Amino acid sequence: MMSVPWKLIAMAFGWRASFRLEGTHPRLVIHHRRHPDRLAGADAWKCAALISIRAPDFINPKGRQSS
Repeated sequence: MMSVPWKLIAMAFGWRASFRLEGTHPRLVIHHRRHPDRLAGADAWKCAALISIRAPDFINPKGRQSS
């Protein structure tokens, strides 16, 4: 079974890694300059990739009707 390259996918969408100290231990934090959430933990890269590949919600502007 082939593993999914979550880190590569997330990085292609602009997610970056940084470290934050919690006590004396550094903790990996995944962030995006246009996204308010910061992700951490074992599945952080996977969550970042899944957030990025979800389809956006399109809102019809007032006064326009979809055909």
